[in-house]
Amino acid sequence: MISRIIRLNAILEQADDDGPKGAEARKQIGLWKTQITNSQNASDPTVFNDLFDQIDTCAKEVFEHVHTDIGEKTDTYLDALSGYRHNVVKLLRTKWLEGSNDAIEDDHIMRQYDRITARVTVWLSPHDDTVTGNAPIPLLSAWLLDYAWSSLDTVKEGIIEICRWFEPLLEYYPVVRGKSHEMDDKSEVMINNFVVNHVVKIYAPDADLQLCHFLWERRSTLIFHLHNTMSTISEQEAQQDRPKDIVQIDTAFDKLPRDEKQAFMKLIASMKKASKCGLRYSIQGSGAYAMHVTKWDWQNKTLKNQKRDIEPLVKAVFLELRKVRQYRAVILADSIIAGLRKQLERFHDQIDDEFVTSKTWRWWDDIEIPKDVTPFMSAGMDKNFKSKLQQIQLEQQDQDAITELVTYVEHMVCARATTAKDSALNSEVVKTLNALVYALKANSTCLHNSSIAGDPELSCDFKATIHPEIPKTKDQVDANTTLEPQISGPSSKRQRSSTNSDFPNARKKRARNSLSLSSVISISDDEDVVG
Repeated sequence: MISRIIRLNAILEQADDDGPKGAEARKQIGLWKTQITNSQNASDPTVFNDLFDQIDTCAKEVFEHVHTDIGEKTDTYLDALSGYRHNVVKLLRTKWLEGSNDAIEDDHIMRQYDRITARVTVWLSPHDDTVTGNAPIPLLSAWLLDYAWSSLDTVKEGIIEICRWFEPLLEYYPVVRGKSHEMDDKSEVMINNFVVNHVVKIYAPDADLQLCHFLWERRSTLIFHLHNTMSTISEQEAQQDRPKDIVQIDTAFDKLPRDEKQAFMKLIASMKKASKCGLRYSIQGSGAYAMHVTKWDWQNKTLKNQKRDIEPLVKAVFLELRKVRQYRAVILADSIIAGLRKQLERFHDQIDDEFVTSKTWRWWDDIEIPKDVTPFMSAGMDKNFKSKLQQIQLEQQDQDAITELVTYVEHMVCARATTAKDSALNSEVVKTLNALVYALKANSTCLHNSSIAGDPELSCDFKATIHPEIPKTKDQVDANTTLEPQISGPSSKRQRSSTNSDFPNARKKRARNSLSLSSVISISDDEDVVG
């Protein structure tokens, strides 16, 4: 009996051909991948328990210096994936097959190991019968979890804004219901409201997984663009003034126009009537659709005190409606952001026609894309535009690092002008810090220009560089100090954010713990998967 790997290698080599035989090989690989996907529940992940660290090392060695998005069908990534697949398969064969003196066909355990190794080989092949789509990502390991974490953290403002599209109380519920943890996880709320929407229900069993794939595939293009837009809005403090407690909610609500307060009273009365009748969808008026789709169970019988249990969150809905109408209508005039929103609508409606009700998706904020805006309806972008976005991403990372450095110095006791707790920075410290920030930004621009030109030795004139701006705040310094706009002052309330380097060991520990419960790749014992 010839090892499955030998037979597989012949088919994988054939898949590179452009002719009919190559097409047939790619079709076969696609069928095998489908079988592997459909057999996940038959997996036994414990077979990989003593290999996780070594598989993780394979990923680190190959992909750590690949400066492209993991899973994209670029020449750089596909070359790295080929080397990674070779190393992993070699590791599995060395560990499981080559140390045995028994023939594979004579030993049940050896046959099982041979099947698993073959399926890993198939899964890591970039070939299938689809023209579009992404290349396979590495097997699940601590390195891959670190990569996923950092990729999503890089675009977190964009993801948070998408979460707000699905839940009107996302920013308010945790501060009003401090002892409840129902909306602590923003992405979980988004997925819940997408799948278990009270108006348009989806019955597809894997709708949550499909939504995650949808967002992941757009993380470095459309969502990254949204992140940059929202980061700019945040710097302008348009996102920073949401009330932080019930007192602030009441204060902000009292400032609303009279007609909005009247709409609030009508909605409260309508909700009260609906609760008695058990008809959630009978409520009408301003804010009614937000109450239809929210994860908050406002009809819960335990909410007996209307003034305490109901009114603060309904007020929060009106405050959020007023806020999003100020900035969301503006960002939706951007064709890329409008495209992302429109794609989400269509994705929800088309996820699986047989599982979706006849009703179409409606956003709770009722904000429509301007008629003169043509939404960008592609998941990807042309190479030039995507290259520009990736360049902006690198510059943003440098800017974030510089901002974090400034924030760190701002909170150093030894940098203050006096011993008072609210002291401004010492003027000499600020002067030196300004010079350091200028040099770092100039050097960052120089390095990126060198990267674009493909010349690692390219020198640059600092005076000719264009620098990214560091967000400024309204803090003061001592009388002898002139603070340049890009440095925020010592009284800034912004806390130093965690970076990937702050907690890699903790994440790797969590990753290894989780790997004992989930497989590196799900592989069944079905003999037909790889012949």
